[in-house]
Amino acid sequence: MPQPVTPEVAAQAAGHLTDLQRLLHDRGLHARLLTSDDRLPRLRVINPEATALSEIISAAPEEGRWLFWWSWCEPIAEVTHLAPAAHRITHVLATAPPNAA
Repeated sequence: MPQPVTPEVAAQAAGHLTDLQRLLHDRGLHARLLTSDDRLPRLRVINPEATALSEIISAAPEEGRWLFWWSWCEPIAEVTHLAPAAHRITHVLATAPPNAA
């Protein structure tokens, strides 16, 4: 991630996260963009059916390409792959089916 966070990089990250936010809302998850002056924007994602299932997603460049990242610094997908990223996040934050064992 670039240090320090320039306004241009922060704006680009916010744009990618806003695009992802729309898809996550369509899938029934709550997502809110978090911003502060000293760090990259983040997206707080919550499963409204089980609010303990939540995650902070970021968007940041690495080696010339932009990626969505889990809070534990593992990449989710390139920002150009919105649907696969939304699918992975939705899957991770899903509740188990009632008959799952």
